[in-house]
Amino acid sequence: MFQAYAFGQNKNFRDDSLQFKMYTRLYINEQLTVDSIAVKKIFCDYCSDIQTEVLTNEAIRQSKIEQYNPKYRKAGEHRLALIIRFSKEDFRKLNDSNEHREP
Repeated sequence: MFQAYAFGQNKNFRDDSLQFKMYTRLYINEQLTVDSIAVKKIFCDYCSDIQTEVLTNEAIRQSKIEQYNPKYRKAGEHRLALIIRFSKEDFRKLNDSNEHREP
């Protein structure tokens, strides 16, 4: 009889990452192509401007992917609720890397 055991750290994503919720709007025109994407709200009380900009870009990127979802293939306005997860270290480094840039 063979038994396998897994030893190591149990990494829990809740311990080492941050989760952000954001609302976007996807506007589809009559030709069923994207007219525009608007980020309406990002839930982050402690984010710097740089971190908010990164979250906005990620929300737009994910909304572009969602445009191919069949339930958004109708003309009109579609409201999306997106959840994005970043590791705490990477999110903290966003401020550190941009502090050293020239304005």
